[in-house]
Amino acid sequence: MQQGLLFSLFLSLLLAWTPASAVEVSSASQQNLLQDHLLQQKVSELVDLAIKDDIDALSFAVERISLPQQEAARFLLLQHLEKQQVALSENLFHFVEKQKNIVPVYQVLEKGEGYEFSVPAFDYIAIAHRLTKQWKQEQSVLNFILKAESGELKLDEWLSGPDYLVQERENLLLSQFDNLSAKVQRDLVQQLTQVNVVVWLPSSSVMVKMAQVTGDLKLYKLLWLMRADFYVEQELERLAKVADDFAINQIMLAADNPRLASNALQYLVKIPKPFSEQVKQYLVKRLENSSDAPIVAQALVEQGYQPWLKELLNNNRRVESQAILQVLSQQ
Repeated sequence: MQQGLLFSLFLSLLLAWTPASAVEVSSASQQNLLQDHLLQQKVSELVDLAIKDDIDALSFAVERISLPQQEAARFLLLQHLEKQQVALSENLFHFVEKQKNIVPVYQVLEKGEGYEFSVPAFDYIAIAHRLTKQWKQEQSVLNFILKAESGELKLDEWLSGPDYLVQERENLLLSQFDNLSAKVQRDLVQQLTQVNVVVWLPSSSVMVKMAQVTGDLKLYKLLWLMRADFYVEQELERLAKVADDFAINQIMLAADNPRLASNALQYLVKIPKPFSEQVKQYLVKRLENSSDAPIVAQALVEQGYQPWLKELLNNNRRVESQAILQVLSQQ
């Protein structure tokens, strides 16, 4: 109870806090200033300097504007860069970065039910954070593509280190792998498949992405040997929906993984009729296995293959007849 009261007191003090040098302005004054024609004209000049990458002139021009117009100008300038998705040069990036360190003076009071607190009247800092974050992301993408296309990207080295860094780079690879040239995609796949002893593999999500894009048989073989998880199961489900010859072959290979066997066999049986001779032979082989027979037989019955199962019982003594009969008897 006491902790709750202390927290409430702390929160109320935090919400009511404003910098000692803060100056409160009304919402009306805030909007009037942002819509001022002369200020907007000045901001257009600032935008031109930013686009020309004349950062010294830009910084000087901003500093010459008197307060509070200066804060409004910073806000409108950065707002324009964000809305128009202006590509930041390195110099312009550093200019925007500096805006995050300039403490705003002017505040407006926001009220709600039972609380009120002050926020910057011209929140250029928030925009600066978004712009610099976006620029850093774009640089990461560019560096990744350049490194990959130049043949300098070694996956086992690049995807190692602290968990947060590995996750960040995996996300980058997942989003950009499609954009790499076909040659580079093949080269990266070969880093995983053309080794004598596999001592390292990236996460299943990366393996699935690379396999989907390239369709590499050796990579799929490695994928089906991995521990079954959400991404592996999801790829199995996708292949079942595609259901072309390549996908069917991969589903049959996936069924060799005990953790994937049940789902893989059920997906295989649900593929639209008629079965190819290859699929028939494969299913018969699994029906000869005591562990697989109940799963396959149940799936076949659910898809209307009772006549075929009965035919197998009469003509193939190698199938697990007891398992098949038990499934048929439950219908």
